[in-house]
Amino acid sequence: MSEVMLDLEEALAEVLAVHDRGMLARAVVVAEVLDGDGERSLSVLTTPGVPEWDALGLCRYAVLSIEGPAAAFFTGDDE
Repeated sequence: MSEVMLDLEEALAEVLAVHDRGMLARAVVVAEVLDGDGERSLSVLTTPGVPEWDALGLCRYAVLSIEGPAAAFFTGDDE
């Protein structure tokens, strides 16, 4: 288990607790990062112990949960 994954879990758990969002069970974080040369890359990090298929499921669920509201916003549909 990498140190960055352990730090990620600790930081997310702390932020969620401070904002009364509940206890962190597992997480997937997708971030665009810039290296020292200004090159962009995508970084996908998970909290420790999250299998790849669970990470994929969490990402897919997140996409589905925002697709409907986003589509409604952009089409002007109030549903």
